[in-house]
Amino acid sequence: MILESQKLGVADVIGPRDLVKGNPKVNSIFVAEIFNTKHGLQELTKQEQEAYEAAGMLDDDIEGSREERAFRFWINSLGIEDLFINNLYDEVKDGLVLLKVMDKIKPGVVDWKKVAKKPKNNFEAALNCDQCISCAQALKIKLVGLGAKDIAEGHKKNILAIVWQLVR
Repeated sequence: MILESQKLGVADVIGPRDLVKGNPKVNSIFVAEIFNTKHGLQELTKQEQEAYEAAGMLDDDIEGSREERAFRFWINSLGIEDLFINNLYDEVKDGLVLLKVMDKIKPGVVDWKKVAKKPKNNFEAALNCDQCISCAQALKIKLVGLGAKDIAEGHKKNILAIVWQLVR
C-alpha cells in the first residue's frame, strides 16, 4: 500500500510498522496525505476561483485569532441593518459597531442623540467610544481596566474582552 501511494507521489509520512500498529492518528495522517496529493476533485475554473476569493474564504484564519473570527461571525449573525464586519479590531475603533450591537442586545440602551453616526475625526470617534463604555456599564458589563481609549486604539485583548461580555 505504501509503495503504491509513493507511485502516486504521496510523501513518505508513514512506515509499514506504523501502518500495521493501527494507530488511528497516524493512519489519518497517511490518508490525509493521500487526499492532499490525489484528491480526485475537479479543479476550480477561473471564474469559480475568483468568486471564492471575492467571498473572502481564502486564508480567513490569517486575519486574526479564532476568537476574533468567532466574534465577527457572531456580530454578523445578529442581522443588524447596514452592518457587516470584516475585521473586528479595525471596525470597532469608532465605537459605532459596539453601539449597534449593544442596542440590538438591549434596545434603547444607546442614546443615539449623543452618537456621531459618521465620525469625521478622532474626537467624534472617541466620544462614541465613551458612549460605548457608558452603555456597557448600563448593561452591567464588567470593564475592569478597560476604557474608551482601548477601543479607539484597537487594543485586541480589550476589544475581545468587551465583545465576549456582550456575547455572554
